[in-house]
Amino acid sequence: MSNNKCLIAAALTIVAGYLSTAQADEPAIQAHCQNKWSGDAMRAYCLEEQRRSAEAITGYSGPVRSRCESEWGSDFHMVLFCIREQEGPTQAVVSSMAQDQ
Repeated sequence: MSNNKCLIAAALTIVAGYLSTAQADEPAIQAHCQNKWSGDAMRAYCLEEQRRSAEAITGYSGPVRSRCESEWGSDFHMVLFCIREQEGPTQAVVSSMAQDQ
């Protein structure tokens, strides 16, 4: 297999892993926002915020992520906040810059 085909296969594998993680989180995201907000506008904002946070969390692993997930459950925005607070300012700045792009 050529290098280009290997790179494409690797990229597709990563994307497939991300999509399955995001899809697995969707019922939890829907339930969280439904329980938290009764108005459509705030619920829509909550859904967007939770999806973005769930996506960003996939970039982290280890004991800090596990601890934050145990503490905050399906509130992905708070899980991400917790991770960034625990990891310190250097990692939080790098993560924030990556998210902004």
